[in-house]
Amino acid sequence: MVRLIATQETNRIAANFLRHLRRCLRDFAPPFDLSAALHQVGVDAKAVLAGDEHGLSFRQYYQLLEQIPETMAEQGFYLRLGALYDITDIGLLGYACLSAENLRKSWDLTFGSTPLLPHPLNGTRQVCDGRVEVILDSPLHPSNIRGLQEEWLASTWHWICQRLPAVSGSRELRLELDYPAPAYKALYGEIFPGRIEFSRPCTRLSFPEAWYELPFPAANPSTSRLCHEQCLLVMAQLDGNKSDLIDEVRRRLLMNPQREFPSLEAMAERFRMTPVTFYRHLARAGVNYRTVVLEVRMGLAREYLEKTRIPLQEVSYTLGYDYPPNFYRAFKKWFGMTAQECRFGLEQVAR
Repeated sequence: MVRLIATQETNRIAANFLRHLRRCLRDFAPPFDLSAALHQVGVDAKAVLAGDEHGLSFRQYYQLLEQIPETMAEQGFYLRLGALYDITDIGLLGYACLSAENLRKSWDLTFGSTPLLPHPLNGTRQVCDGRVEVILDSPLHPSNIRGLQEEWLASTWHWICQRLPAVSGSRELRLELDYPAPAYKALYGEIFPGRIEFSRPCTRLSFPEAWYELPFPAANPSTSRLCHEQCLLVMAQLDGNKSDLIDEVRRRLLMNPQREFPSLEAMAERFRMTPVTFYRHLARAGVNYRTVVLEVRMGLAREYLEKTRIPLQEVSYTLGYDYPPNFYRAFKKWFGMTAQECRFGLEQVAR
């Protein structure tokens, strides 16, 4: 029962974010087929769009964002989306953060609660020269890295302002971005009041360390502590249970001696489940079978490229790709570099 509550809590966050996504999509053209995109990530689109709060996982939500077309991204879609997120969208954790004494304690909660908010990006927090900095790290396969950064930055700034309204117009905020200024550069100025610099070595959000200690208007340490204790209970259940099935599926895929990986139906039979039940168990864990198979394939591909001299075409056949260009495209999308670059880079290091 507790496991179910834990999963429901994270899925409810995804449902809240989806509401904002739907609202944001209405303002863009051409229309985006949300139903088809939901189906693509392995959820019951009809149920989710009808209001099922538990049908979409956090991981599936971000798989959904990967399908946003470039034409929409180039209109500032991700910035607008992130600015819509409300801190109360993240449930217990949001209320714990709102009722904390100050931003330092509030961020201690959020940065220590990544199982509840498993964003594709990781942030490294530090204090340097009197400023608090968060440097964003790139994900393993950054297919929409700029968009994810924009979504994270806009939502993080909005949540800071919700907790500290007094700083909402402060010019002391600073953004450094590791990409060139886009065509919608003016939108940054509408959302962020401080200095904004493009084409920097890394993406960084910073503000004066003094903000850390400013008291929150809604501070209530007792409420914050109670909500945080409930968050810890949820996270303990997530850490202990969510990966059991996924890890076993990965293990069986790796042990599979055949060139072709088992179908979903065949793998379900190995677990003595119907395909529908197997599919639902994976969906509750935030993945679909195709994603797990691809993850294993790409992991093996990198092993072959880094540790063997097997020709690229043979690697693709070994991993079940009848047409090598399909393998090359999949590898580049997953790792952000080509298979040739992966092997060539290692050869250069060896020299």
